[in-house]
Amino acid sequence: MRKYAKDYEIGTERDKKGREKKVSVYVGKFFDVSLNEVELKRFRRISMLLLGLIFLAQIAGGFVSNLGMYAFFVALPYVGTFLPIYFLAMSVFRIPRNKWNYRREEVELSFKRIKTHSMVLLILASLGLIGEVVFLIWFANGSHGREWIYLGLEVLLVALSVIWVYIQRDIKIIPIADEAVRVVEEVDEEGGEG
Repeated sequence: MRKYAKDYEIGTERDKKGREKKVSVYVGKFFDVSLNEVELKRFRRISMLLLGLIFLAQIAGGFVSNLGMYAFFVALPYVGTFLPIYFLAMSVFRIPRNKWNYRREEVELSFKRIKTHSMVLLILASLGLIGEVVFLIWFANGSHGREWIYLGLEVLLVALSVIWVYIQRDIKIIPIADEAVRVVEEVDEEGGEG
């Protein structure tokens, strides 16, 4: 991505046969996430579970075939929630499996994107819930059977979104000083521990 092009430089490296090849070298900032190894794996598992449940609730809402879906104030938020779900899916699968010093794109395309799009999902799901309640109160005209099923799915979607926003409240992304990272890299290159 062009956004992260300034974080890399082109360098040369010799292979075993003495030939030079061009390689990209990361020169940008490194970041630490305030999760230890166990918490990181737990956050990844919970995020995958929440994503699956949110996706199922969203798809099930489309199959209810309720009259509220013919109202723009119910249908637009329903359709709009697919975009943050898509970005959340892309982000969840990018959550690192192990703890290390993360590059900028690793942090921004996983943790920061999850934080942003889970909030967007919560807002759109809440608008869809409010739209369905408005439809039930003023426009349902006595046909409430399928509307209650859809309302239940919307409540579930909002609840799952709230949980996802809530579990991220303590995750902090901390920039690491460049000097400390360079010292660790130099020790690694010399064959020491680090």
